[in-house]
Amino acid sequence: MKLVVVESPAKVKTISKFLGKDYKVAASMGHFVDLPKKEIGVDIEKDFEPKYVVTSRKSLKKLRDAFSGVDTLIIASDLDREGEAIGWHVAQRLGVISKSGKIKDTSKKLERIIFTSITKEAIEDAVKLPRKIDMHLVEAQQARRILDRLVGYKLSPLLWKKIRFGLSAGRVQSVAVRIIVDREEERDKFKSEEYWRVFADLLDNASKSKVNVNIFRKFDEEDKHIFKGIKFELIRINGKKVKIEKESTAKRILEKLLDNKWVISDIVRKQSKKNPNPPFITSTLQRTASNMWGYPAKRTMSIAQKLYEAGYITYMRTDSFNMVASAVKEIQAFIKKQYGDKYINNGKKKYFSKVTSAQEAHEAIRPTHVSKSSVDLGLSGEAQKLYDLIRNRTIATEMPPAILENTKLQIKIGEYLFESYGQRVLFDGYLKVYKEKVSENILPELKVGQELFPYSLLASQHFTSPPPRYSEASLIKKLEQFGIGRPSTYAPIISTILARKYVIKEGRYFVPTETGKIVTKLLKKYFSNIVDTGFTAEMEKDLDKIAEGKAEWVKIIKSFFTPFNKNIEDGEKKITREEFTVIGDSKFKCPECGKKMLRKIGRFGEFLSCSDFPKCKGMRSVEGKTEEDRAKETAKEAKSEDFQSKYLPAPKAEDGKEMMLKVGRYGKFWAHPDYPKVKEAKPLLLKENCPECSEPLVERKGKWGKPFIGCSGFPKCRYIKKK
Repeated sequence: MKLVVVESPAKVKTISKFLGKDYKVAASMGHFVDLPKKEIGVDIEKDFEPKYVVTSRKSLKKLRDAFSGVDTLIIASDLDREGEAIGWHVAQRLGVISKSGKIKDTSKKLERIIFTSITKEAIEDAVKLPRKIDMHLVEAQQARRILDRLVGYKLSPLLWKKIRFGLSAGRVQSVAVRIIVDREEERDKFKSEEYWRVFADLLDNASKSKVNVNIFRKFDEEDKHIFKGIKFELIRINGKKVKIEKESTAKRILEKLLDNKWVISDIVRKQSKKNPNPPFITSTLQRTASNMWGYPAKRTMSIAQKLYEAGYITYMRTDSFNMVASAVKEIQAFIKKQYGDKYINNGKKKYFSKVTSAQEAHEAIRPTHVSKSSVDLGLSGEAQKLYDLIRNRTIATEMPPAILENTKLQIKIGEYLFESYGQRVLFDGYLKVYKEKVSENILPELKVGQELFPYSLLASQHFTSPPPRYSEASLIKKLEQFGIGRPSTYAPIISTILARKYVIKEGRYFVPTETGKIVTKLLKKYFSNIVDTGFTAEMEKDLDKIAEGKAEWVKIIKSFFTPFNKNIEDGEKKITREEFTVIGDSKFKCPECGKKMLRKIGRFGEFLSCSDFPKCKGMRSVEGKTEEDRAKETAKEAKSEDFQSKYLPAPKAEDGKEMMLKVGRYGKFWAHPDYPKVKEAKPLLLKENCPECSEPLVERKGKWGKPFIGCSGFPKCRYIKKK
């Protein structure tokens, strides 16, 4: 009997169908072995030896039960480094191999299989070509995990001491925050400049009406109501690129243009090709889904994971553009049948990854059977949208480019050169399947020397814009350009920096919080390599060398940790709280002494503190409210009709006094009148009882700050109210 171990239970059913009676299939449920949560878990003195612990005894027990009576263990975890490490842990915990990967139990066979898609053919082929667990890949994943743990456990306590408790730093996440902070600083320093554009709206027939001269403050050049004829724009003045900074200059040009003949001096027509993009890899799929539908990277990967586990697409964590020959052949046959010979790209085309570490043995993300539409598969909603996107992009890669005709018209009036641009699609090529925006602007048939007639002349005011904030799509692109992170890490990086509240989202765009700015400022000054894009990219290359067997993981970690640890020790002595906790002035005066107040970062976030601290301990909230102001507000709220209809009355304290409503870091609660001197507090209980145990319900917050309503009898009762 053979036991096949996969990561996800969703794969168990699918793979079980493809294998015969001699196989059992079980799931590890992802990582069930990891470094401990409450300690560093790395023995620095013993060559950074990790101290792994079992994080899910339930998963391990199920695997051991499944392994009973089995003679061959087949590891079929995902084909990335993480999957290799999971397989190593499985084989180790089942007693088949040692830490070094050597076989311990000679009565058991160990095989490692990989596949890029969950189809009958792929699984059967994989079983025929087993290999050993690749210890280089395991060591690369282990090195990444240890590096991240060392940075987090050594640097975070320093941030607690020097800024505030609860902060944390990550090796890759800190770089992502720095990129966002740097862009915000660019935007803050940016000075917008006024500029003007000049246009002529020309007709091919003379108009009897007087030429209109218009000045626009707000202008949309795509507005079809503005231009009646052909839109020409002033491009050059005396052969130099146009630069009009003032309205008066624009008006003077318009005046000069009146009563002139507008004769076409040149027509240039050129054909161009618009080539299809390569098939999707992880980063481009995440970016495209973000740009098209606003999907977060985490959401895109969740949908793609389900499509992969159902056997509909190939593995979704990849940086390779490769497609196997059989898939290419199938795609070309499908194109020929659906669209005809002219839509098959006969030229040999090879897409090369810009990522130097791309694992070319992997495949691009593609449908497992291109002939099957989302309707054929019974997909709907988000799964249908993402599958159609992947399928159409895959088909397009094997189609010819679109052929465009670009036309440029020129008119010269004295020192002024005007140009108009037209574009039309001569052959749609891959655009037949994969729709991309092509601005078609079909110009009428015109000749050199032909006179056109002005309907209107207009000038429009514009202002230069600051560099845009990063969206998920543009941040992933930037990280990829720098060589930071890998296909499996982009989504977790973004989730982490949002969860830690170093950045927030305004619409689709990232904005750094004050905490994010302060932490980045400290890291840039005292731990510059931690937030340096070049250093982090080099570290990624070192991890790639470990994966390729070209570097030893202990040496790589040691070369990083020795100077890093020295910086930590120096930082303990050099860094002062005042350098980073004061973030600016405020308009408020101290309620105690009347002196000006400063904006500071404290244990629970931003607040106002007296500039004479520690002599004066006067404080206000960010909004300028004193403790007395807040006490009055909460007392008033507690007596309001809305509040009393929702919550049970204030409970009594142990000394018999009635508790008061307070507002803390995690929301509202009841507290002793002398709180915080008397540390007695209770939650607000709702006027609604638990349907399972009749205890009052209570409002709570989950691990990531998401609110929910649960039973106040927790942990005895685990009822959670559904929305």
